[in-house]
Amino acid sequence: MKDDVKSKGRDLDDTFSITMELERPLLYDELKNEELIKEEKNKNNNLIKIITGIIVIGIVGLFIWANDSYKPQALAKEALISDNTVEVKIDKFISFTPKNIEVTKGFIFYPGAKVDPESYAPLCRKIAEQGYEVVIVKMPMNLAILSYNRGEKVINEYSNIKNWVVGGHSLGGTMAAKFASENTAVDGVVLLSSYPIGDELKNMGKEVLSIWGSKDGIVNFEKLIKSKEKLPEDTTYVEIEGANHSQFGDYGEQKGDDSPIINREEQIDIAAKDIINFISTIK
Repeated sequence: MKDDVKSKGRDLDDTFSITMELERPLLYDELKNEELIKEEKNKNNNLIKIITGIIVIGIVGLFIWANDSYKPQALAKEALISDNTVEVKIDKFISFTPKNIEVTKGFIFYPGAKVDPESYAPLCRKIAEQGYEVVIVKMPMNLAILSYNRGEKVINEYSNIKNWVVGGHSLGGTMAAKFASENTAVDGVVLLSSYPIGDELKNMGKEVLSIWGSKDGIVNFEKLIKSKEKLPEDTTYVEIEGANHSQFGDYGEQKGDDSPIINREEQIDIAAKDIINFISTIK
């Protein structure tokens, strides 16, 4: 009887041992799979951390790069002071409003990339002095490409303006052209050392003025010339002899630009007169 119990006990033990031996590889595989899953998760987490780090560094780098902008100089700061002819306001826009006259035409200006909008005050003030509402649009990080349709806010703000012209310098001009091509309220476009991305203005029925300097060291002259094929046939072209890229505003000399033959005030004065004549023809 005792032998039978012992025999049965051994059988149970043997069966248990056999079962454990059979399950051991399965348990090992499960543990191995869990380790592989953990390892994969760790790899994915590390990859996510790396990608996130790269994105953060990129954003911070872009922010630092964009905010290292060209600042307004003495001539620009002086042009930002109101007098008995023009009222200057610096708020969500920089506006130049002629005093004591009924204004019906307006000019929206898009600054060049990485240039503080106040730098274009001398040019815009001269235009306002001839009876036109002039508004410089502030851009995110001083890059018009980040909010090219911001001119629409200006149009909505000034219900008294019947005719709008939009223009800009360099990249600002390119984005102004894009905005104009999508907005029926805009009647004319001014490009300063600039050209549109494509042929979006060619058959829009809008008037276009293109101005550049003969000593411009920034603009791509090959693309500037080729852009004539993409603009309306009646576009007005003006090359200012001896003018460079930087002197359409007052922010110092832009890196890579050529030395001008004429001074800043003369270049701004010539450009302002051409723009004023252009706006006067808009109906």
